[in-house]
Amino acid sequence: MRAQRPNGLVTLLMPAAVLAFTAAAFLLVGGGRAFASHVNCGDTITADTTLDSDLEDCPNHGVVIGAAGVTLDLNGHRIAGDGTPAAGCNPQVELCDVGVLNEGFNGVTVEHGSVRRFAFGGFTVGVRKNRVLDIGSTRHVLFGWVMADSTRSVIRGGAFRRNIAPEGDGLGLFGCDHIRVRNNAIRRNPGPGIHLQDSDHNLVRGNVFSRNSPAIRVGGDERPTLVESNRNRIRRNQITRGGGIAVAPGNRNVIANNRVSQAVDSIAIEKGHGNRVTRNRVAHARGAGIRLAIRQPPIGGVRTVVRRNRVRASGEDGFLVNPKDRHSLVSRNVALRSGDDGFDIASVRVRLARNRAVLNADLGIEAAPGAIDGGGNVARENGDPLQCTNVLCS
Repeated sequence: MRAQRPNGLVTLLMPAAVLAFTAAAFLLVGGGRAFASHVNCGDTITADTTLDSDLEDCPNHGVVIGAAGVTLDLNGHRIAGDGTPAAGCNPQVELCDVGVLNEGFNGVTVEHGSVRRFAFGGFTVGVRKNRVLDIGSTRHVLFGWVMADSTRSVIRGGAFRRNIAPEGDGLGLFGCDHIRVRNNAIRRNPGPGIHLQDSDHNLVRGNVFSRNSPAIRVGGDERPTLVESNRNRIRRNQITRGGGIAVAPGNRNVIANNRVSQAVDSIAIEKGHGNRVTRNRVAHARGAGIRLAIRQPPIGGVRTVVRRNRVRASGEDGFLVNPKDRHSLVSRNVALRSGDDGFDIASVRVRLARNRAVLNADLGIEAAPGAIDGGGNVARENGDPLQCTNVLCS
């Protein structure tokens, strides 16, 4: 999601005064599961429903959830919009053009099918214990799926891809907590693959990202203030090409055991307190492998821990710490074959300990005067014969 859009999103979250319920005929089949004899575009379902056909060229919503605890099984079918804005729907006061819309119903499952060509593939707001399982969502104007003001829910096993430039994001979590985003394929979105804004204690694990911008964004810009996302866990994801993982801003987030290849700024902590970047593997970064803070405008974080990461063949520095970062620890990392320095530490308030820099094009460790030497650093076979500046290296 782009930084300038959240105010419009907040407007969209205003509840509609009345939901228009459309009757659908149901046939009860074994075990209480209700199978729709037919569901039309815009219908509201109030019982378990399995689609018996595709829905094509929906002029506004695809399917609207109208009761708690229901399951919408797409049964391998597709819900498709007509690719144009919904006529007669005012986005300033109501949600428009959503593939699957759930405003406030708990315990809902949407599963096994695909959604395409809406403004939002799905929009789930104000709920608990919802599940989005095995859903393909593609070619939407804004988001593959949004969860807002929701908790204790799951997005798993889906594919969120090829949403439309310039805005299209894969997934958005806004005002959410304890959401699990697991084992999804999130590819070729012009915006972030996943955007977590004002969202805490969420898990993003085991997903595959490719060619998003960036893959994962934690925090956001709701002008005139920055909106934090805190204590999220970004673990064991695979990221290739496009952008990497950016925290801007957020506190006490954990980014661990991810594999990032050929990405711009593969892992960046731009602003926040107490974030941890541990045991990630970064290769062939287009720019710095792991970066702390920004030079222009001068923004930085505090007390970030960067530990036991391995960065190989970055286009520029392996590890870059800009001047506004403060009181961080860079420890037990490896920088190998970087295009510039293995470690470029421009902040004087960073502690360096037991890092290893080998075969980098320039210095192994270039530390600013006054950087804190924690000892045990190693620099060998780097391009500059000095190997290190302002810290001791063996």
